[in-house]
Amino acid sequence: MNSNIPNPFAGLSSAERTKLYREQIEQERNQRMEVHRQAIAAHRQLMAARPGTPQPLNLFADGDSWFDYPLPPFQHTDVMAQLPNLSARRPFILNLAHHGDEARDKLGVQQRQRIEYSLTHPAYGPFDAILFSGGGNDTVGDQFCLWLNDAVGTPNPAQALNLPRLRNAIDVVRSAYEDLISIRDRLFPVMPVFIHGYDFAIPTNVGVCGFGPWLYPSLEYRHWNAPINTQIVHAFLLELDSLMQQIETAHKNVIYIRTQGTLAATDWTNELHPNPDGFAKITQKFLAALRTKFGAGSI
Repeated sequence: MNSNIPNPFAGLSSAERTKLYREQIEQERNQRMEVHRQAIAAHRQLMAARPGTPQPLNLFADGDSWFDYPLPPFQHTDVMAQLPNLSARRPFILNLAHHGDEARDKLGVQQRQRIEYSLTHPAYGPFDAILFSGGGNDTVGDQFCLWLNDAVGTPNPAQALNLPRLRNAIDVVRSAYEDLISIRDRLFPVMPVFIHGYDFAIPTNVGVCGFGPWLYPSLEYRHWNAPINTQIVHAFLLELDSLMQQIETAHKNVIYIRTQGTLAATDWTNELHPNPDGFAKITQKFLAALRTKFGAGSI
């Protein structure tokens, strides 16, 4: 970090830093909502002046860094940043995702109320679909070691995951998704919800800007080593894949976008996030799913 750049958190206590950080996130979300409101208002004026003007899809997005990856600065490369640029007909997107958010936080009281408010407020909608990215931050990071057993004797990757613990954690993620779908069912039951399961991350011990790594330290602590580490993470992500399949099967108008197996090793920039080309590959999966649902010329 450039030492000449002022640090707004310098000299603050941990509680003060947390409060300021949350206030900045709220300001950013409010700004996004206002930009979206203005875009919808301008399009309505255009449609009034020119009847027959095509109506792009209006999408509501929420979740984590796969929808809000803030790097490089001023040039985000996440799925929601790339979706308009890669689509044939640029959609409107109200994106309330924020890097670092957990699925259980997104469906806590405050953020749940914002979701309901945004979906129902006439200035932002009507929306055609909900896109949600969540579950990764609930299960990785320092807590990842809780889902691992110690390596004993000859390392066997099949014995690495403590499945009862991991599945208990995944059940919390399940609750968040089911509550999101319950909100959809109550407000707009035919509106599709699109979800995904990330991809097979590689425990390279690489983080970004002081955050992470999120996988390798726990594997090292439990005495697991390469190349078994990659197999363990693969099995871990298949548990998330299983969850998403179950959610899709159990609920109407829920579409699970199969993103696992999309990325090559060269498509990752750190343990959890693809590079721009990798995010573009994931975005193409979203585009294909949206076109299947709404028609080839919809987006």
